Amino acid sequence: MDPKSPNSPYAAWDKTLTPTADAPFPPIEPFEATYRFGWEGVSAGRAIVSVKIGGDSTVKTASSKRRISADGGPNEWVRKLWNYHAVYQGEAGVHGEVPSWFHMDETVSRGMMFSDAVFTPGAVFACHHFTTESTPWWYTPLPGVRDLFAAMLFVRSQPLRNGDHLRLTTFPDRNPYLVDLSVAGRDTLEIMGHKIRAIRFTIGIQTIETMGANIGRLAPHKKFRSGRVWMSDDVRRLPLKAEVDVFVGSVFAELAKINPPL
Repeated sequence: MDPKSPNSPYAAWDKTLTPTADAPFPPIEPFEATYRFGWEGVSAGRAIVSVKIGGDSTVKTASSKRRISADGGPNEWVRKLWNYHAVYQGEAGVHGEVPSWFHMDETVSRGMMFSDAVFTPGAVFACHHFTTESTPWWYTPLPGVRDLFAAMLFVRSQPLRNGDHLRLTTFPDRNPYLVDLSVAGRDTLEIMGHKIRAIRFTIGIQTIETMGANIGRLAPHKKFRSGRVWMSDDVRRLPLKAEVDVFVGSVFAELAKINPPL
């Protein structure tokens, strides 16, 4: 069923999703950055993120796509307790348009896992499995669904005035979520020894039922409590920092290195 149909199981909330901006913010410029992450203020690992021109790389100034690659995991002492490493690749329109896609390789104690997803304006085709498994692709109609990279590009394309509220559907890996972002204000952060003006968001997350008798129903996320995200308040609008309160405490990610520099 078309997720935009009046009879869609998502009809109770799909009209509340944020539309594309009438005058989108200029597209993100390519960069390479290192983000450190941890738990309760203690660094536990890092990820190297690269954003480049996507699509036809020979038409750099006119390209309508951006491509992302990310490689990260815990540091040596944490890996002894939690053996994990992930490599992520994806592509999306410069303002978070779909179609888009991602592929992720994950190394865990049980072996190697693969995740793939392809997005259309109203659905996602996805598959997640260990290398030893044969798992079919799943087709899930869902209004406005995006992966995390496309969602970030979509958010930064908006006006982002204080008090603005954004709502979008995301599919970061295996499950879809309805995400509410509120522009809570402007802060000055100390990042890499620099004072950086930042846009502060508060986050709300609900899970979306996509199968069974309760399809379309929203429910609280079982592990997420609350969250805050900061994006640079300048011509680049880069992700700077995130703090998420979950059932085991507070986890964070923060920009540690970037080229071109801030």
